[in-house]
Amino acid sequence: MRTETSEERDGIRYRTLELKRVRYPPKPLRRTRTPARPPDPDGALAKLDDERASMAERVLREGIRGRRRWSTLRSKSGPRFSPILVETEILDDLCRRAGLIVEDTWHLDRWVVDLFSVEPSMRTWLGLIDPDALRAELAEELCRSQTISALALGPPSGIDWRSFAFVLRAGERVLDLREHGFKPSARELAGLVDHTKAWTPRRKELLAELLGRPFGEIVNTLDRQLGIRGPVTHPEGGIWASAVAEIDLAVLDGARGAILVENAETFRTLTALVEQDWIVLHVPGGPPPAECELIERLAALEPDLAFHAAFDLDPAGIRIASLVRARTGVDLQFAAMSPQLLVEAPRALELSDWDRDQLARLNGRAGPLEDLRAAVAASGRKVEQETIQQRLLHLFADRRQ
Repeated sequence: MRTETSEERDGIRYRTLELKRVRYPPKPLRRTRTPARPPDPDGALAKLDDERASMAERVLREGIRGRRRWSTLRSKSGPRFSPILVETEILDDLCRRAGLIVEDTWHLDRWVVDLFSVEPSMRTWLGLIDPDALRAELAEELCRSQTISALALGPPSGIDWRSFAFVLRAGERVLDLREHGFKPSARELAGLVDHTKAWTPRRKELLAELLGRPFGEIVNTLDRQLGIRGPVTHPEGGIWASAVAEIDLAVLDGARGAILVENAETFRTLTALVEQDWIVLHVPGGPPPAECELIERLAALEPDLAFHAAFDLDPAGIRIASLVRARTGVDLQFAAMSPQLLVEAPRALELSDWDRDQLARLNGRAGPLEDLRAAVAASGRKVEQETIQQRLLHLFADRRQ
């Protein structure tokens, strides 16, 4: 059985995946090093000489492009880059203070760097934000009237483009989540956008102006418990959003798979499948970063575990499934979001103007759910999970992984 543990040490959070053995100590498999605090890259580079600072910046510029293989950087290191020096003297401090994320593998009785990436919030420090390009990116991404109108006006006085984009994207997430009856905490809302988890007074003020409500009413001031049932063990009474990265987890042998459910009522109904060794996880619209991180951890604990998307059969459900795939890197199965279920549903709703706009945006971008997108567009109807709860129960009761 695989278990995953988490601990914070000297400003770095270590999350370690181990294989439990009966007669021998657990065998380490993988480890992830992540920053325990928001980035402060100037503090990391200030104490380095010019040569080491140049190496550190190269690592950051490579990592900001996405997950990179350390072996590739080593092979192209050149005479001015020492991989061994960076590994032994620089990586930990970049992780601690400059948003670096390092994935290690256990090889020949030691940890070896495998992959690395950098938090998106470091793009500004690296000078990679182009206002025109960012405006075009936001124009393509935003779909709510409030945020589109604000983008047309541009950043107000005293707000740079990075903060402006942060607030517009946060506004989109708030409106998406509100439709599902979900209110994120301030930290979760920031994590949905760029993982800085930082709200300055001016950003709060701008978001309040954008949505027409005080910031204290927009976000939840209390922690929340994640909705998960099934063969998963942990030492707490529940898994709280603020502790999802630190809590020790294990997936029990015999787990048939994980079902990701959007609707709270459907989640409660499908928990009956727990008796058949299914994991059922409530993933409200957004999706929130805590649920995404929990999915990532479950996938790392049990690589053969199948994850089934069971979101609404509509543009919003397709969008949530696509975001879960993009934010977790986990492949999903879509038997519970098939065109056949759409056609056979006993009740359906008419599409709204927003739905039609989203269908157009998703055209050619829905990936494995393109058939469902096309079926929704052709039929002019959508189906919410509550309508097909019994079909979903039978579907998973009869299904293996």
